Amino acid sequence: MLEEENTALKNKIVELKQRLNQIYTESFMNVNKSRVFENEFSLYLKACEHARNERGESIKQQSDVIKIGLTVLITASALTVYVFNMYIFFGMLILLGLGFLACGFMYLLLNAEIRIIRAGNYCTELETYFKNYRWSTGQNERLNLPTIPLWDEYRFTWDKDLFDERHFGETALYAPFRIAITLIDSLAIMYVIYSFIARHSEISWIVLIVSCIVWVVSVTLQMFLVHSIINKVGIKLAGGEKDRLEEFKKGKGISLKPMTRVNILRLFFILDIIYPKELKKS
Repeated sequence: MLEEENTALKNKIVELKQRLNQIYTESFMNVNKSRVFENEFSLYLKACEHARNERGESIKQQSDVIKIGLTVLITASALTVYVFNMYIFFGMLILLGLGFLACGFMYLLLNAEIRIIRAGNYCTELETYFKNYRWSTGQNERLNLPTIPLWDEYRFTWDKDLFDERHFGETALYAPFRIAITLIDSLAIMYVIYSFIARHSEISWIVLIVSCIVWVVSVTLQMFLVHSIINKVGIKLAGGEKDRLEEFKKGKGISLKPMTRVNILRLFFILDIIYPKELKKS
């Protein structure tokens, strides 16, 4: 009887040891699984770090360019009209120079947009890689992990759904400087004409004619710059999406062909933003 009790007690002790060993093993496996996931996620965050930093810096740069650019253009235009009211031709040249400066600000803005999209696409591709090869469904099941929602993939999909036609989402970025260019150039020619009418005796017809010629040449050059910036940057921005790249290559939106007078007028009066369609080809 005593031997049977001892045998039963030994069996219970063995069973308890096996159970404890199983608990320790499961606990150790869970710890290892957690460490594996933490290591993988840390690796992902480290790989995205430079791209995320560049994206954040580019967004800040865009904000600074818009604030500083518009402040400089508005302030300089007002000061020019006030200070150079006795030197009409020089005042007009400064206003036209501000139009070229606005082209420079627009280029900086779109250049930062290229870096933003490049960083976003890199993070999205990196997320796809980790989810397909490191956080695959089978691995998630083995690690008892749910599907991981990641920000860059969500942002990319959400933005694509929001701006499906893409036009207004693209033009809204550089529209403030396009409007500034048109307003400053218009102010320059109105400034000359008003001065000629108000002080006809002090301003000769020669000055008026030369001023108008200089204005037409300057505006044409500015529209060439705008045309080049929008097309070249637009193709770069569309580089990651084959359908948009094909649209640019086919000449949709703003034509890649040499500009005509009609196209220059469309660009100057911002009709490519207000009424988007293919610019007429020469």
